Amino acid sequence: MTLADFLAMARKLLEGTGFQGKTYLVGGVVRDHLLGDGDFYDFDLAIQLRYGGLKLGAYMMHRLNPLTYETFPKFGTARMELDSIKLDFVETRRERYQPGRRYPNIRFGTIAEDVYRRDFTVNALYMEVFSAEVLDPSGRGLADLQEGVIRTLRDADQVISEDYLRILRAIRFSATLGFALDPDIRRAIEKYAPKIGRLSQSAIFREVEKMKAAGVWAEARALMQELGLEDAIPPDGVQIPL
Repeated sequence: MTLADFLAMARKLLEGTGFQGKTYLVGGVVRDHLLGDGDFYDFDLAIQLRYGGLKLGAYMMHRLNPLTYETFPKFGTARMELDSIKLDFVETRRERYQPGRRYPNIRFGTIAEDVYRRDFTVNALYMEVFSAEVLDPSGRGLADLQEGVIRTLRDADQVISEDYLRILRAIRFSATLGFALDPDIRRAIEKYAPKIGRLSQSAIFREVEKMKAAGVWAEARALMQELGLEDAIPPDGVQIPL
């Protein structure tokens, strides 16, 4: 679906509701739109309302007759699949990680707070659904997109240590977009490379499958080897259950 078609659909559904002016596209669609892509499958929506993810998910579910619909109350999120697209709904929020725990404690927050829970600056751009205005709350996303840099929004050591899956995400985005890893991210990845074994094999496999689907597995694998992640590379031909 094109971005224009999605925005037209969303505006028709949300006009005159409490979601108008509070609903934003965020992440990959905004990033890739600015890079020139025109067709999308996954749309992430951030709603600046308390319980906004669950509320908008329920609202859309009754009007779109989705193929699938799931809610995740602990995280305040909902997800649905339609004939040709997937939608994820989440309230804007704050997060706090506890030592040794991958999943954070969450509380409702503003977009200005929500942006700092995201991993990389180029994934932290928002588009208001009605105006199509692009917001860069961190003040760094648009510049890094133009310069071709994968950079964390907060201290790279802290961001990577909170969730080791971000190591593989950084590599995937670097390979997929052809962007350079910021030196601070490289140092953090090399530091925490031995921790990659704490991730489940299925989590690693899903990231690898995304790299392969994007046609950048060779580049990603070379970067993983360069950064000391040889042990995380699944042998060719090995299939891991998801």
